[in-house]
Amino acid sequence: MKRLAWVLAIVIALSGGVAPVAYAADRTLGERVDDAKITTAVKTKLVADKVKNLINVNVDTQDGVVHLKGTVPTEQDRMEAEHLARTTNGVREVKNDLTVRESGAASPRTR
Repeated sequence: MKRLAWVLAIVIALSGGVAPVAYAADRTLGERVDDAKITTAVKTKLVADKVKNLINVNVDTQDGVVHLKGTVPTEQDRMEAEHLARTTNGVREVKNDLTVRESGAASPRTR
């Protein structure tokens, strides 16, 4: 449990400076906090299942729109990551740009 807490603390710390500065200046503090809460909630869901190991998924949130990027082992993992994001409070839309890297495949593919 302590390990999960440390992972979450690192994820939160790293996600703090993700938004572009110019865009951040045009947004209210409340909007930025809401997006940060959504991003943290989605990342928490992704790292909670150690068996799936979806920690390599990059999550960005802007105005309630979650953008998933990165590589996952299977199509099922790709769809599960999208489902976890869609079922997070405050999410209006999910853009799933996750890439599936099959075992033995030379390069990833997207759908």
